[in-house]
Amino acid sequence: MAFADQVHLAGDSATYRVNPGVKKYTLSDLNFKKTKLGNYELTQALQPLNVRGKGAVQVKLSISADLQQLKLAILTGSGLQTVNIFTGDQFAAAREQYHFLMQNLIIRQVLTKN
Repeated sequence: MAFADQVHLAGDSATYRVNPGVKKYTLSDLNFKKTKLGNYELTQALQPLNVRGKGAVQVKLSISADLQQLKLAILTGSGLQTVNIFTGDQFAAAREQYHFLMQNLIIRQVLTKN
């Protein structure tokens, strides 16, 4: 998964890009962690652990050090495989949390939605 000017997840109708007015301190306020390469990364669970002990689905969002490009993926709890949360009823809660997170990032002027 490489950085891109805009990202689109399979099954999602929205395309996202980095807001040109994003500030580094806003990323810190929203719990983005700075990587060794200077990029900003946010990993957040989209659903609680279930009773069988399987890991939660998580969203991973990375913004390049120059605040121009991003990467976005929905992953298993281990972070090793991608998951399509836009199919089936089993991910209804995860979809709701995903849309809430993305809307919050738009309101905080981190992302723009096309």
